[in-house]
Amino acid sequence: MRRTLSTFITLAVFMALGLNATVATAAEDWHYEVGIYGWLAGIEGTIGVADVAEEPVDATFDDLLSHVDFAMAGHFEARGTKVVWIADIAYTGLGSEQDAEILKQPVKVDMDLDQWIVELGGGYQVSSKFDIILAGRYYDINTGATFSDAAGEESGSVSQGWVDVFVGARYHAAFGEKWFGSVRGDIGAGGSDFAWFGQLLLGFNISEHFGAVASWRLLSLDYNGDEGSSYFRYDVTQSGLGLGLGYRF
Repeated sequence: MRRTLSTFITLAVFMALGLNATVATAAEDWHYEVGIYGWLAGIEGTIGVADVAEEPVDATFDDLLSHVDFAMAGHFEARGTKVVWIADIAYTGLGSEQDAEILKQPVKVDMDLDQWIVELGGGYQVSSKFDIILAGRYYDINTGATFSDAAGEESGSVSQGWVDVFVGARYHAAFGEKWFGSVRGDIGAGGSDFAWFGQLLLGFNISEHFGAVASWRLLSLDYNGDEGSSYFRYDVTQSGLGLGLGYRF
């Protein structure tokens, strides 16, 4: 908790500094972009609960698709002459029902996992094609299971939230009138012992205001929280294709 609080304070200080830069450039000509996207990500790594239940995870998006209850993601960006603001939010809900046998008795197991990733960042445009970015990401992971048999049901859940601060860079360029692309990478820590993110994006301008994008995104987290019965480990890498639509104004 103390580590998450100190990380949040650090992030708030950097955001305040960025706000001062924004106020100083309030007379600039600002451009905005809002979009929705889907991240077709697989997951690989280790998830551990309560100090004794660490299990390797290795599932492609095709493996997870049948277990997706709901997913949504959105992106917002504001760009001035020198300053850029970025906000991003993504939610994924997974659910699975399985029949099992415990002490030779049939049991139905209902498992759920909800994940929120919220990013808020600012950047400085070194040139028209190159940005230096400082971002904070908040993660909220909720996982639970319900065991049902003839005698009734029992359930349990674990919920963890933490903040990481990232520093990175992004290169972006246009290719003719219709095509554009970007490469972004950042590394950070905070609640996580270490985390990093990478994205390779290619886009097509459908019209003056609308565009479609395809990207390859990768997010790696190594988080170890608390000890004993509250222990939670989330050492995973999520990667896969991202597809989206954006509106510029």
